[in-house]
Amino acid sequence: MSLTTELTPALPVTPPPRRIGSARHVEQPIVAIIGAGFSGTMAAIHLRHMLPSDHIIYLFDRTGRFARGPAYAASEAPHLLNVRSMNMSALPDDPGHFERWLADQGPRLAHETVTSEAGIFASRRLYGRYLRALLYQEIGASGGRVRLGADDVAGISRIAAGWRLRCTSGREVIAAGIVLAIGNLPSQQPCDGVVYHDPWAYRATAHLRPDEPVLIVGTGLTMIDLALGMRSRGFNGPIIALSRRGLLPQRHAEAGPGWPCPDFSPEERTSLPLLLRRVRAEIATASHQDVGWRAVIDGLRPATARLWHGLPEAERNRFLRHLRPYWDSHRHRLAPASAAEFDALLEHGDVRIKRGRVQSVAVQNGAARVVIKDRGVAGIETLTVQRVIYATGVGAGASGDGLIDSLVAAGLARTDRHGMGLEVTETLQIIGDGDTVMPRAWALGPIVRGVFWECTAVPDIRVQARTIAAEVARQLAPAQVPPAS
Repeated sequence: MSLTTELTPALPVTPPPRRIGSARHVEQPIVAIIGAGFSGTMAAIHLRHMLPSDHIIYLFDRTGRFARGPAYAASEAPHLLNVRSMNMSALPDDPGHFERWLADQGPRLAHETVTSEAGIFASRRLYGRYLRALLYQEIGASGGRVRLGADDVAGISRIAAGWRLRCTSGREVIAAGIVLAIGNLPSQQPCDGVVYHDPWAYRATAHLRPDEPVLIVGTGLTMIDLALGMRSRGFNGPIIALSRRGLLPQRHAEAGPGWPCPDFSPEERTSLPLLLRRVRAEIATASHQDVGWRAVIDGLRPATARLWHGLPEAERNRFLRHLRPYWDSHRHRLAPASAAEFDALLEHGDVRIKRGRVQSVAVQNGAARVVIKDRGVAGIETLTVQRVIYATGVGAGASGDGLIDSLVAAGLARTDRHGMGLEVTETLQIIGDGDTVMPRAWALGPIVRGVFWECTAVPDIRVQARTIAAEVARQLAPAQVPPAS
């Protein structure tokens, strides 16, 4: 039976699933997944379908927020997804799955969706509910094979039987295979009550004084979510958003005709200027046929990973230094309703956009004195704000996390060439020192974005989850894996 047909569209939430108890010997082979956001949840679901019935799947999450993570956690602010519901199915072979689930919920959750000319956009917390329903139904169908562990995996080491996982609770688990699905790693820089490097920390926007300004460093989607969230919770003070170029995300437009991915020449695949020139030419050609630029950018998605692989390291670095902000502002777009709400804040002066970079921050008496230098301007500007929140997106994702650092230090993993995450093979197997492919160890999602570039959104991660499940099954139980359906 296929994954799609076995899951009913309504996805009723089952009773609380079985969680991992105290450490004990388990006869069946174990696959341990570390991280239970979208990446880990979907890896567990696909593994349940692809592994034989004698395999146990442990899903660990240090926060206990299974199938949510920061992106889809419940909150009072109804942040909208920045992808249309029609593209948010968790199942790669059933693109309409999420929209059918939405329809089956009826009017009781209608306030969690917004319909626009660009399509239907659901709230992030509603999508979290969808994922939890999906996971819990799978757990119920697994007969106890899928188990949840609300624990922090602090260390992983190689042993003859595979891998030993050591948790902060004292629990140890011996696993035949491991999957790292850690997601976007939070900043490890300490928060002092004024400066916050984790924009999703509750305290980052809590207990704000009503009339004093807040500085958000970054002008992307996270900044907009923060600004709208603060306004929805009653903060009426000034919000200043700062980035080097002051670029804001574009908004989604009405869905129109698509545009095929160009057949790039070998020269274009290895030269960033030639690649950029070709994309601009495609946009111009599309415009003459009344097709918008969004269709051209979206049409690149199937080839993005190959294009990233094909660029020499120096060209990739040029992209990250110079073109990434422009790409992000066009690739990652706002739901029309969110864009209209944010435009109103700009129009009324509630939010001001500034170009520049932070030179220094000094905290004293519950406020921050921030020195800013505008790009291309000789002078500097000093701001006094009650809160500084860094919302600059994902940076060096393979540093600052204790588990990842320990794996790298032991030679069991290595960072990619750009310091954005872990190095993996094309089939997502972790690479350690000396180009050694780690046996029965995989990673997926944002932690491997340095290798695949675009692997932070649902449409990309759901395919990676299926790929990993197939690889795990092929390596752990090659003679028992049932044929794909």
